Amino acid sequence: MHIKNISFAQIDIIHKDKSKNLDKIASIIDKVDTDIIVFPELCNTGYLFDCKNQLYSLAENIPNGDTTKLLLDLSLKKNISIIAGIAEKDDEHLYNSAVVVSNGKYIGRYRKIHLSDYEKKLFSRGLVEDTNIFELGETKIALQICFDIWFNEISRKQILNGADIIFVLANFGSDITTKITKVRAIENLTPIVLCNRIGKEKSNNINANFLGNSFIIDYQGNLLSEEITEIEYIYTTKVQLGNEKKNIICNCFMDEISIHLISK
Repeated sequence: MHIKNISFAQIDIIHKDKSKNLDKIASIIDKVDTDIIVFPELCNTGYLFDCKNQLYSLAENIPNGDTTKLLLDLSLKKNISIIAGIAEKDDEHLYNSAVVVSNGKYIGRYRKIHLSDYEKKLFSRGLVEDTNIFELGETKIALQICFDIWFNEISRKQILNGADIIFVLANFGSDITTKITKVRAIENLTPIVLCNRIGKEKSNNINANFLGNSFIIDYQGNLLSEEITEIEYIYTTKVQLGNEKKNIICNCFMDEISIHLISK
């Protein structure tokens, strides 16, 4: 087992203003004292777009785009790991992605698999087989983006692949995702960090009000942070990682999981 300082940045994102969003991200990272910090889904661009072309003009290549380059510089300067949501451009495709950098090195990216009906008009779907584990020294992390956490198959695959902790980057406006996230932590005996944004956006006939309510939960389902709604909130706490997968009624949780794998 090992302990890491884990942070989330629950922030308001300025719609379609990448420069100001990156300035805010840089300012937060400069002040925080942590090992790993996570920012919300699409934290450099905002969420609502009238058409694919509008989003394409703001999307970036990973890892060669401006946002990833900035995060690489900041991670080296602060000697930390950073996770952030980015609109990714790959040839003609757009992806709702998350990038991981650490100590000046590009570690990898995750592409959102489960898209809302609105998102399907803009983004291509990430591949199920790309639910990778990212190694940050002794810590193995997994990523999901918002709606992904509704599907327990992803979390289960990630813990089977060795994830010590799951980070969920989000843009949501109701508390259903928070309820589901707590269940995922308990049913997988794995800590989860849920990082949602705040603020409002409007596009065509959609009005979005983002809730906040980010939190860190341990492998037993205990909240390690308050759930604070609709204000910017940067939070850091120590999280115990690499816990044995066992609880009060079962000393070897992975053996019980294996029954279902064999039955297939």
